[in-house]
Amino acid sequence: MKDKAMPVLLTLCGSSGDGSGEMDENIRVITTGQLKQTPSGYMLRYQETQTDEGDGSVMTQDIILSMQPGRVTMTRLGDYGTSMVFVKDRRFEGKYHTPYGDLDMALFATQVQCDLTPERGSVSLKYQLDLQGSFAAMHALRLEYVAGEPAPKPC
Repeated sequence: MKDKAMPVLLTLCGSSGDGSGEMDENIRVITTGQLKQTPSGYMLRYQETQTDEGDGSVMTQDIILSMQPGRVTMTRLGDYGTSMVFVKDRRFEGKYHTPYGDLDMALFATQVQCDLTPERGSVSLKYQLDLQGSFAAMHALRLEYVAGEPAPKPC
């Protein structure tokens, strides 16, 4: 698999909450992507598509995940772009780019778990997100991918 990307089917489940322990706003995305083995782990590329509730327009973003044990980097390309680094018990500071201007962003990862093979893998992240210096939400994200099989198990 090295130096060659292979197609994968992936399921992404996410939730957020106000920090009181209750998580809501669940999202679930099932899509396809390309997985490539790298010297330090794996790189996964896929697209997320969202419909704007206001005007019905469709926005597609390219996502690149670099995954290795204990560290995940997520890069979102497009109008709402950012880069996020997840390392347990570490704070990452960056910018969230929007068509209306940039926002200061920071995250603190409380869980970073990766179980990765060329055939299947999972990434589980929990983190606090701050925007413009203020608490925004607690987030939980679980991604599973499978190569050459039916859909991954439900969240």
